[in-house]
Amino acid sequence: MTARILVADAVATARITLKVRLASVCYEVEAVSSIAEIFTAVERSRPGLIILGGEPGDGSLIETCRALTRDPRTDDIPVMMLVQGPQRLAALQAGAIATLSPQVEDQMLMARVRGILRDVEPAHSPELGLAEPVAAFMHAKKPQIVLIADAPARAQRWRQLLAERMSCRFDIMDPDEALAAATAGRNADVYLISVDLRTQGDGLRLLSELRSRQGSRDAGFVIAIGPDCEELAAFALDLGASDVVPHDLGGPEAAGAAAMSLQMLLSRKTRGDERRAEAQRNMVWAMTDPLTGLYNRRYAIPKLSAITRDALLGHQGFAVFVMDLDHFKQVNDGYGHSAGDAVLTEIATRFRAALGPSGLAARMGGEEFLGVIPDCSQDHALIVAERLRKAIAQRPVTLPQITGGGQIAVTASIGVATVAPMQCDGWPDQVARMTLERADQALLVAKGSGRNRVICSRPDQAA
Repeated sequence: MTARILVADAVATARITLKVRLASVCYEVEAVSSIAEIFTAVERSRPGLIILGGEPGDGSLIETCRALTRDPRTDDIPVMMLVQGPQRLAALQAGAIATLSPQVEDQMLMARVRGILRDVEPAHSPELGLAEPVAAFMHAKKPQIVLIADAPARAQRWRQLLAERMSCRFDIMDPDEALAAATAGRNADVYLISVDLRTQGDGLRLLSELRSRQGSRDAGFVIAIGPDCEELAAFALDLGASDVVPHDLGGPEAAGAAAMSLQMLLSRKTRGDERRAEAQRNMVWAMTDPLTGLYNRRYAIPKLSAITRDALLGHQGFAVFVMDLDHFKQVNDGYGHSAGDAVLTEIATRFRAALGPSGLAARMGGEEFLGVIPDCSQDHALIVAERLRKAIAQRPVTLPQITGGGQIAVTASIGVATVAPMQCDGWPDQVARMTLERADQALLVAKGSGRNRVICSRPDQAA
């Protein structure tokens, strides 16, 4: 989908020129001349980026940025400002995500726009319908910024200038140390890297390497560029840098702008970490039974098909176990649902342990459990099932004190179905379904013939 950009500039020629430049690379662009028109345009169609230039006729440029970044209607839309000199720090303090010179060349302008649209979070996150708000994500320690300069003296100077303005941990590393730390899982929150390290442009190669590593790819990256390498700035942004700064951070007078950029990058990384952690939690919740911690039916059935597909491709067998607790309704009726939950939780632990690390353990609902072991013969499947049956029958379950305490004996019936190597014929979903049906039928036989026993479906009944 084409990104939509809103351009605001009180100077008509500047506004029209910027619109034409952006539209030439297929962005959808709307141009307005005042802050009132900005809010009207946002209400009509939300942009992915707002670019402020010139002096809007109804307020200063800085005040306009501050109004946009503090208004609930627009505070989640990134704002880039076309300013220069001392206004850069003021713009960042007002909430601008980035600043560029009003005379910026096309290559740098487009690279900065691409980087912002790539890095910022969506304007509206989907509502997940959680019962309670997600806990705030907190750094366990001070944010870490790794400084990788072309000379130790420059790195020391960076640390001096930034430490006066930021409460962070600053570590000076060379490229090899940074890569080794990332490989070992000791990842920084932000990397500040000279564009030239040992050879010309090798800072960009280091940027690419760190962004390709599993641990460091979610870090923030800032490239420091000297006056003779400005043509590499756009290239750095397209490689994944979130910002570029002068090699000397602009000196003591302008170092505040560099520190502000780094601080904003840390804030964006924290929000990104929060979103990734929340996505991971939601993924786990979506496929996990909340009581027992085993996988749920929604996850287990497709996973069984995937295991079947791997078995077909690898010419291996597999085993399916369907287990049902005997007379479980009597536990709930006689001791209460808290006792029933305690029984299910304990049996789930024994079930998972019996299947081993390679097995799939799931609660299908109520007191019914599903297990799958890849590359498993019929003889081994029967040994596992019998061991599980004894582990349940020979050890009573301790009940919680809220139910009166004590122990309760539990037994289980288990149906087993195996598929031998080269025995499968058909689509994975079909084989998986028929194998599960065979295990279900074996369970019915086990229950019908006295319970507390293992029954195995005959292999020659495989699909």
